[in-house]
Amino acid sequence: MQATNAAHPRELKGRQMQFRRKTSGVVFVALLALLGLVGTAGASAAPKKATHAKKKAHKKTTKKKATAKKTTAKAKPVSRVINSPTGSTTQSGRPRPANVDPDGTLSVGYAAGASTLDPAARASTGYAAFMYPLYDRLTTIDDNLNVQPMLATGWRFPDRSTMEMTLRTDVTFEDGTKFDAAAVKANIERSKTLPGSGLASQLSGISSVEVVRPDLVRFHLSAGGTELPSIFSSLAGMMISPTVIASKVSLDNGTHGGGSGPYTVASFVPADKVTYKQSKTVLDGKYWDKGAGLLKQMSWQFVATSLQRINAVRSGDLDMAQVTGTDATTAEKYIKDGTVQGFALAVPLTGVALQFRQTRPPFDNVQFRTAMQYAIDKNLFAQGAYQGGCDPDNIFWTPAHWSFSKTADSMYRFDHDKAQQMIKSSGIFNPSFTLGYATIYAPQAQAIQGILGDYGINVKLEQYPSGDTRFREGQMDAIYSAISSVGVDPSGYVKNYYIGSSGLGLYNDADGSVTKALAQASDPTTSQATAKGLYDTIYTKLAAQAVQVDLCHTHQAWIHEGKVANIRDLGFTFNGIPDSRYLYVKK
Repeated sequence: MQATNAAHPRELKGRQMQFRRKTSGVVFVALLALLGLVGTAGASAAPKKATHAKKKAHKKTTKKKATAKKTTAKAKPVSRVINSPTGSTTQSGRPRPANVDPDGTLSVGYAAGASTLDPAARASTGYAAFMYPLYDRLTTIDDNLNVQPMLATGWRFPDRSTMEMTLRTDVTFEDGTKFDAAAVKANIERSKTLPGSGLASQLSGISSVEVVRPDLVRFHLSAGGTELPSIFSSLAGMMISPTVIASKVSLDNGTHGGGSGPYTVASFVPADKVTYKQSKTVLDGKYWDKGAGLLKQMSWQFVATSLQRINAVRSGDLDMAQVTGTDATTAEKYIKDGTVQGFALAVPLTGVALQFRQTRPPFDNVQFRTAMQYAIDKNLFAQGAYQGGCDPDNIFWTPAHWSFSKTADSMYRFDHDKAQQMIKSSGIFNPSFTLGYATIYAPQAQAIQGILGDYGINVKLEQYPSGDTRFREGQMDAIYSAISSVGVDPSGYVKNYYIGSSGLGLYNDADGSVTKALAQASDPTTSQATAKGLYDTIYTKLAAQAVQVDLCHTHQAWIHEGKVANIRDLGFTFNGIPDSRYLYVKK
């Protein structure tokens, strides 16, 4: 795919300029210059000019916030829901629209590329968007962040050690195997025991799975459980044919007939492109959800920068694209003036953060890690590195979520002098570390390099390919990365990033107190008020180890050239990992 060379109004310039590191105000001007928001001369401006730039940035921030209020829905309170919101009932799926082009095709540009199509593989974490078309899940999550039935028709917790799920009886995998409780048992056991599984820690509270009858499965729980309906909406709930599981064939490159989703794989180039075609069940008219799988062919392609994606849609090389980072604001303007079609939104369950491996120097020094919590002015970072298209935060969960912790949220605030003193008193001479980042975060990583350079820290940047697992395996010092929730229950988030052998394992839970509190918080008999108090303790302990610097919650836009229908039904935009099952092309 060739992107056009059209000039972009916010094209990055001056990336090679040298940062002045004597005052934080000058560093901010250098940061803005790096990102093309002021001329390179600003890097050597007097502090008075830095103050002027700061005031100007504040005005722009105010303007951006006003725009966001017009284009994004106000966050609704998210409460803790235990049992199925609809009881035990069969969901019929959506009807087929009348104006579908049966020969419609769609090409999508995305900010990442999957290295595997196996839902349980460790490298699949964060790449569910590529597997949603292939595998139906037990549950799904709606735009109001409520867990809803999918292959499961309902669930309940009869006691603290048991969860029961009723299941659809009209679902068939592409290889002809029927979906039932035995299939659920086979999938959970595979995800818990597969070597290198990325799902084992999420499912660690399940001690065994019992087939009660074909349409009823019982999960016996050793700990927690309230998180299961939520995490079953993503990778952990994707169902694979038990026949294919028994064959032990690799699912890295495709389903081998093991999916029950509306599409199957036509071709796959790891970390680059997946091309889908309609599954056999859709073609035979037997797929349970008539409103899904309506494209004859669909491709998702990794395109490194949002600018390339915007230009590719405008030139017709792509039909649709995700726009992130600094260009989300530009895409929003293009949507408003009619240059492209689409929508822009704030993403409440995806943020960006610095993450540290505390087993590697200098992050084996807790005082140095803590200094990093004070070192970055997040408001100025969000304005400079994201042009206002990122909402500064101190913890991952926003105030709208029931588990939000005021205590953890208030622990750290930007304090340049305090950060400088803590770095000095840490005893580390000439601190240096390598910061890994994906291609799309190059400007932000460079900005962090400049900001920390103000403190005399030598940050060496290393761009890593899509699907790189070195940080997960403890082989990198730190990364600048997107973080997102596994479902809407906080237990999945804590397990994925902080504790658990199949997660990132950032936190050292030496005394087991966080693991114990997490089990109690996710006990189905624990009230929301009690769980909230437990999470307050958990988040405070996580923050005290200072292994992650939360920076801001991102914005993004989805743009297209006009033929895409149902783009507003693009699922899971709340965490930036979309489900494309209902997209189609109009006649």
